Amino acid sequence: MHNLLWLSISLLLAMQAGAQEAQIWKKYIGGIKDVDIPTLPNYSYAGYRLGGAALPKVHDLDTFNVVDFGAQPNDKLSDDAAIQRAIDAAASNRGGLVYFPPGVFDVLTNPKQTSSITISSSNIVLHGSGAVAGGTIINMQNHMLLPPGENPWDTPVLFEFRGFTGSTVTRLAQTVKRGEKIIKVVDASGFTQKKYLRLKVDNSLLASKDFLQGQKTRNLWKDINEVGADLIEYHEIESIDLSNNTIRLKDPIIDTFKVDYDCKIDAPDLLENCGFERIHLQGNFLDSFVHHKNYIHDYGWHGVRMTHVAHSWITESRFSNVTLAAKINGSYASSILKILVDGNSGHALTAIDGGATRILQGLLWDNTSKGQWHGADISGRACGSVTWRVEAPNSRGVDLHASYPRTNLVDLYESSGISGQGGNIKNLPHHLPGLTIWNSKRTGGQQDHIDLWPVCESTYCGWTLVNPVIVGYHGVGTTFKQSALNYEESNGRKVNPTSLYEAQNELRLENREWIDEALLRWDLLKDSWYGEPTNLKVVSASKSYVEISWSDNSAFEDAFEVLISEKETNRTVIQVVTEKYHITKD
Repeated sequence: MHNLLWLSISLLLAMQAGAQEAQIWKKYIGGIKDVDIPTLPNYSYAGYRLGGAALPKVHDLDTFNVVDFGAQPNDKLSDDAAIQRAIDAAASNRGGLVYFPPGVFDVLTNPKQTSSITISSSNIVLHGSGAVAGGTIINMQNHMLLPPGENPWDTPVLFEFRGFTGSTVTRLAQTVKRGEKIIKVVDASGFTQKKYLRLKVDNSLLASKDFLQGQKTRNLWKDINEVGADLIEYHEIESIDLSNNTIRLKDPIIDTFKVDYDCKIDAPDLLENCGFERIHLQGNFLDSFVHHKNYIHDYGWHGVRMTHVAHSWITESRFSNVTLAAKINGSYASSILKILVDGNSGHALTAIDGGATRILQGLLWDNTSKGQWHGADISGRACGSVTWRVEAPNSRGVDLHASYPRTNLVDLYESSGISGQGGNIKNLPHHLPGLTIWNSKRTGGQQDHIDLWPVCESTYCGWTLVNPVIVGYHGVGTTFKQSALNYEESNGRKVNPTSLYEAQNELRLENREWIDEALLRWDLLKDSWYGEPTNLKVVSASKSYVEISWSDNSAFEDAFEVLISEKETNRTVIQVVTEKYHITKD
């Protein structure tokens, strides 16, 4: 194991040494000046604590063991109510660690009665005993039911963390530009007791014009043509100057907001310090997935959603046989990190949506049978967010689901195709300006002259991206039509820095300790998830033949050696030897 791991590290370092430093990076750090090279946005603020800290390992919270509230592992009886009681007790305590001991906890046991397990208070962490063998399994026996009269995309989710939106407090008084931290408002007095604010532009045709950057729209794009673009940014307040009606933010404005956009500003009450960690959520979606067949195929097996949270996380968890693993919606400075999605393929991997700002989804592994239909998604007015180090070699590709996402980074994404995009035709384009795709890798078939702004009036025409930047796109041959790009560099070959997010984060903070720690933990987790075969059985055997079966669809579970021996009693003895290692490959 150690020799193989050392070999993989050596090969990785050799690859990095051979890569050229990207010119666009040189400009970003001030090494060169070139007006023809655009200036990269600073994506480094994405993630928990604005990308400045590791996720908590130890929680200074009282413990609420679900067993003490009536949950019983391995009895195949419903534990929904007991889990909710433990959460409610923690909430009454103003916070708590809701602990799941090892074993299988069954939920949604009645197919005709399903409801979400809800968390609506800060400082609530759902903490399992590990998402590996011998840890915590939450077995979702049945899918969530769609309430009568609701749209399919409003299907409830199993675990729902939800804070509260705010009412309009004031309006932007003057234009604020990208990178600025001070905003001038009409009246700052409503924020004196508030911690967060949200800038919100509803239906601005002027914003549509500015953010299209001269690109011609299609007639079918009703919203951006006739209604106008929506913009949202969440920020944390650092200080308030009432005499000047100004508010200083902890992180810079992501994109310029003109005063003519009629920007409203409210004060949402975001949940803080909420977590879902070290849990194996096991769904039972076993159908052959059909896109938009019904709400069950699309949304019925959705694991965890966090809405209106800040400095929160979903981490070190495994999701099997689900249609969507995890989503962060309308939130700020939070992370989805170190996640395995496996088993039967479903609708989507993970998602950032609803104007979510500075969210990091990374260290994701799609090991489902055919890859999730949609990859890791950034959509719905999300901004300043990052998709980082995703291994999805069987999936269609990155998902950008339209409805005005802007200024986001896709960093080190491996997939079969380039795109797993979605989004209703009226909500296109898939992404407004500011998208950077960095050192992503394609494993599927070759494709040349991809047009990222195609002339097309039908429903599905491929990605529509406003002037993206693509650097170091490699793997199977893939080329792009240059007229649709803002900038492209090093097609077919990776560049240095290997990860733009990591490099920008280290440059800003002069420390990458938490990133290195997360990468090391990620490699250990991948080995642990498939360190031993799951439910390995000998189906039939003879002196010369053996048939074995196992339950997981694992890239590691393909190194079985079967030893057959005959003892004096004429019994056939079957021994299955497993040797599985994860080696970083490029």
